[in-house]
Amino acid sequence: MRRLSLLVVVLAGCASAPVPSAAPGWKLLGATPDTNELQFQTDDSLNRATVTDSAARGPFLDLKRADGKLHGTVRDDQRVDLEVKGNQISGRVAGDAFDLTLTPEGEETRATGLTRGMPSTFWMSPQRIRGMVGECRFDLVWGAARYTGGRTCGPRSETMSVLVPASLASWSDPETAALLAIMAQRQ
Repeated sequence: MRRLSLLVVVLAGCASAPVPSAAPGWKLLGATPDTNELQFQTDDSLNRATVTDSAARGPFLDLKRADGKLHGTVRDDQRVDLEVKGNQISGRVAGDAFDLTLTPEGEETRATGLTRGMPSTFWMSPQRIRGMVGECRFDLVWGAARYTGGRTCGPRSETMSVLVPASLASWSDPETAALLAIMAQRQ
């Protein structure tokens, strides 16, 4: 009986509790420990970018961040020119209008406006990312050091996980929302 009790105590101690954010003071999002990559992964695709204080670079993205501006390219040669003014980021992405305004709403932050010329409204918090980015609807919940849930783009629904690096906490909230919106849509 004692061995069984000891085994139960050991197994209970090994059970994992939800992993806290790697950037605990960051109120916008939860962050994944031990990664410097922002990753959007589905069953058949992986969209990723290495995030530093001054840039985000990946196979489909090359953005530089300086003086409240994001400049670079997506998809090899499509220009990104965005500028932050207060709680807003605006400009052009791949030739399309891009304009997001961030507003705190309780424990979440709402981003609303245009992404790649399409109406978008989404909410971010350390517990959840949800809403519409262009034609894609998301509902992702934080747990096990990542956001997981679903994405529906047009008629296609798929499961998705998102890793958010703690390095992204050095970006302003509008810059972070813009990067998420650029990377979140189906490529």
